[in-house]
Amino acid sequence: MSFLVIDGEHKDPNDISTLDQSSKKEYGPFDTEAEADDVCKGLIQRNIDNYYHRAWVIKKD
Repeated sequence: MSFLVIDGEHKDPNDISTLDQSSKKEYGPFDTEAEADDVCKGLIQRNIDNYYHRAWVIKKD
């Protein structure tokens, strides 16, 4: 199992299904969830002033 990080702008930042596909970026795959979490946290911190930006860790089989 590997992990991806997906980030971008959302209409509802608490709902991944509202991701604006034109802003979507993918990072990875990562071997461990911890690696993916670190990248995810970094992306969130970089975009802390943008309420509509979110990053998510996704499990990939």
